[in-house]
Amino acid sequence: MLRCSHVLCKVDDIRSVVDDYRELGFTLEYGSAPERAHNALLWFPEGPFIEFFQLPSVFRLLKWPMAARNGVAAGERLARWARPDEGWRDLALETDDTALGRVHTTLRTSGVRVSRVMDGRRTRPDGAAVRYQFLATRPAALPFVVSAYSPPQRPTDVRHANGARRVGRVRLGVADADRAAFDSLAAHLGPGGPLTVEPAAATGVLGVELDGLNAPLAPGRLHGAALAGPGGRAAAR
Repeated sequence: MLRCSHVLCKVDDIRSVVDDYRELGFTLEYGSAPERAHNALLWFPEGPFIEFFQLPSVFRLLKWPMAARNGVAAGERLARWARPDEGWRDLALETDDTALGRVHTTLRTSGVRVSRVMDGRRTRPDGAAVRYQFLATRPAALPFVVSAYSPPQRPTDVRHANGARRVGRVRLGVADADRAAFDSLAAHLGPGGPLTVEPAAATGVLGVELDGLNAPLAPGRLHGAALAGPGGRAAAR
């Protein structure tokens, strides 16, 4: 079974994001050494996390080489990630397995269109290597799939000065044209969890609700991330 792993937000300048979110009362950590990092992670004690990533638009030119190597779904996903402008860009679903071979076979057998399994790796700020696998789905607006991290990455003690405790809800809009493909993928989701689905003109993440916020969030410092308090109450003023 799959479950909600993390929500990805494309940003223009990862260092500005870290500075702004820390001033808003969040604890963020760079994905690698700060001087060369292209992503930052917003962890919670449990459940999904948020990943902010920086990717130049020129990477869209790698769509076809990526497709030739890993499948059309992978090329389309890269082009989607590299689109200009800040904001929610993707949603990852995860499994407990550290390898995706079994999941890949299961998804294909059930009619989900997927890329080849790809290997990922990064070096944390402390120098430790992190390995994982991922695969892309089609259409590219659907969630993609990641393995468990090796070794596990969630910090043992996560606290945010603004009171945020967890991602309470991830609102995913699904367009009519993508509904059948999404349903095939969603059949592999476990019960419960924060993911809710609603009709939308275009498929993608619509918003994320955080439980526990005790202060408003200045919208100009969120870098395109639509964040709200419990029940959809706007956290930004």
